[in-house]
Amino acid sequence: MVCSDLGIRVPGDKGASIHLQSISKAFAAIGHDVLLVGVAGHGDPPDGLQTRLMTHPGRSAGLRREIRKLRFTERFERQNRGALNEFDPHLVYERLALFGTAGRRLAKACGATHVVEVNALLSVEEQQWRGLRLSRVATSRERSVLDHAALRVAVSDEVASQIDEASPGGRTVVVPNGVERGLFAELPSPSSARAAFGLPVDATIVGFTGALRPWHGIEVALEALTTLADRTILAVAGDGPLRPELEALARRLGVADRVRWFGRVPHDRIPTFLAAVDVAIAPYPELASFAFSPLKLYEYLAAGVPVVASDVGQVRGVLADGALGALTTPGDPSELADAIRAVTTNPAPARARAAHARDVALEHHGWEQRAAEILRQTQDTEVALAR
Repeated sequence: MVCSDLGIRVPGDKGASIHLQSISKAFAAIGHDVLLVGVAGHGDPPDGLQTRLMTHPGRSAGLRREIRKLRFTERFERQNRGALNEFDPHLVYERLALFGTAGRRLAKACGATHVVEVNALLSVEEQQWRGLRLSRVATSRERSVLDHAALRVAVSDEVASQIDEASPGGRTVVVPNGVERGLFAELPSPSSARAAFGLPVDATIVGFTGALRPWHGIEVALEALTTLADRTILAVAGDGPLRPELEALARRLGVADRVRWFGRVPHDRIPTFLAAVDVAIAPYPELASFAFSPLKLYEYLAAGVPVVASDVGQVRGVLADGALGALTTPGDPSELADAIRAVTTNPAPARARAAHARDVALEHHGWEQRAAEILRQTQDTEVALAR
């Protein structure tokens, strides 16, 4: 398992880190020897997982940030080549990183099959959300990784289409995100969960988990809150660059006293947080393209909490066309409020649907199933290449 992305650390509580750690542990859980090579976070790495973690070189901005990533990629490959040769892997599974070619070159050096997991075309995403000065270099390197990989694993149909357009001719399969089933196997009672987070037992709690970034639509939820009953509280487990702006918006809308900002919550506490809420939301706004595989949705379902989410991209499929949760028009606070109100004013049907959704998530959407599917697709690819 290789990830040279400086923004994805091990251990780490952001979604990308959870994904990397979870799929690595899943490969081990289904019986394989796994070495996770990545960037060190804060604290001890996950139990039961062999790791080789490099120290983060420090933060920078603009062109310096991009040059730092390029240099780190070169050092990443150089310093881990000996360890991978010693480990002698059959498969090098790499999470695509901006400027990252280390996994492809390490796989070639040790004679392993190279599979690349793509959550987004990072040369495009970086340009859209941050700006990218070395865009030609990033695009060229990304294309070389995609062109030479034996298999490209996309997390959504939309990402798969983007891969095939950027790098025609390679084999691409879709394997969406999953959920860590053991973490959600036992849930606390709502009252004890609310006590753990200091939430009132007599209020309606609307919950959100995730980073506070432009594409997550928290501003839509704040606007919806203005039309909901006064005893409705929006609880936000997550942090990010938009938090000051969102807090200011809450004040302007007159709902600041009804929002609880919990900041970044350790991942092992997310099941308790979700057990405390009456409804969990994914209020994505209107976006030009939506290619995400939302980790939060699988966790909402596994927690057995009623879900309200924007009808966009993969969300409809995850919620089984609305059978496992309510779907609303992206960016529409009125629809979001109506859907939340429908759940909270008549909770019995929503709770029954949520209980069924929990069973579906725990039975079919575990990371172990995702890992097994990736290996099956890899083996099929190897057979095809050998012919």
